[in-house]
Amino acid sequence: MSYQSIGIIGLGALGTSMGRLLLEDGFKVHGNDLDISRCDLLAAEGVTIHSTAKAVAEAADVVVLSLPNSESSKAVCMGRGGICEADKPGMLVIDTTSGYPDTTKQIAAALAENQMRIIDATITGEKGGSIALPERALTWCVGGADADVAEAQPLLESMSNYFFHVGPLGAGQIIKMVNNMVGAAAGLATMEGLLSAAKHGIDVRKAAQVLDKGTGMSFFSHNPALMFNDLPNGAGFQLGLMTKDLRHMSKFAHESDVPCLMIDQTFHMFELMVRKMGYDADILSQTEVMQEWAGVKFDGTPITRQ
Repeated sequence: MSYQSIGIIGLGALGTSMGRLLLEDGFKVHGNDLDISRCDLLAAEGVTIHSTAKAVAEAADVVVLSLPNSESSKAVCMGRGGICEADKPGMLVIDTTSGYPDTTKQIAAALAENQMRIIDATITGEKGGSIALPERALTWCVGGADADVAEAQPLLESMSNYFFHVGPLGAGQIIKMVNNMVGAAAGLATMEGLLSAAKHGIDVRKAAQVLDKGTGMSFFSHNPALMFNDLPNGAGFQLGLMTKDLRHMSKFAHESDVPCLMIDQTFHMFELMVRKMGYDADILSQTEVMQEWAGVKFDGTPITRQ
């Protein structure tokens, strides 16, 4: 791998995990985030913190974006003090943000005017991206020009089990939207079914085992502990971010003239959950909402509605 120094812009849960892995692998890591506490945390671990995205780009061989949405990626690349202002012809930007492909193409055009390149490299995993990353068990879904993707592949594969180049720029973000929509819809269906079983005294964990070995398999049937909230720190992903991804999927599907019944229904269910639990609630808070709506817990205990 030709890179010696890596820039990371966005030091949330995923960006912080990437920074730690790259330090462990011997890279010089440069970072930037609007949250000073995040910067201070990684600075204490060896990351060099910079005040602007431009400064990160000037210090690094490649820049990784780990941001909440496409608008943030656009501001970091095209805004004041952004990557486009750096004098780094040939620089490759790897955008891991679950963003919107049309905006990514706008960013690509601006970067190209400054002789820079971009690929979209979205994250998922068999355990979910937030849990998979520290274990180097990611699944990468990448869109971009062949040569640019090939350049980034060794770096990305060092953090993953699976690497898929799925098409041109934006294709990785499209498949990530599809992945999150399918996972979210299947999760809701799994919980609805298992809560129905719980009301009739059936052991939900055993029922989940049956689904997982049959045609009803899903992420929740494969990981039933998630429904019982057995993770003390949650899943590390925000309910609001999933809802944003579902909003993107709804918009994209409508623009693509695809039937959107399941997509829109899932999106609106998550909107209701966000209104109840808050944008920053852990993604697993959906299990609390579903139990309350059903009037029963997964262990069969009735819930008295207020």
